[in-house]
Amino acid sequence: MVDPLSFGSISAHTPVQARRSAAVRPSVQQSEHAATAAAPVLRRLAADLASQGPPVDYAKIAQLRQAIADGNYQVDPQVVARSIMAFGKAE
Repeated sequence: MVDPLSFGSISAHTPVQARRSAAVRPSVQQSEHAATAAAPVLRRLAADLASQGPPVDYAKIAQLRQAIADGNYQVDPQVVARSIMAFGKAE
């Protein structure tokens, strides 16, 4: 069996778990550094998205309200059932 590459000194007498953790340590440090560097950018993007609010189609809402008020809104139970099933499969 071949041991993974590592940056620390490991001898044949070093326990397997210690060898594994020594091999993982540099990549964990690199990913922590990348996450720290990206944090300000991600916070700014999240704030921009939050300030825009949810995407809402106000014209579509007005059409639906009018159709309901007029009694013209038709519900197709088969379409509703298919949508529910598709949503359940997506998870």
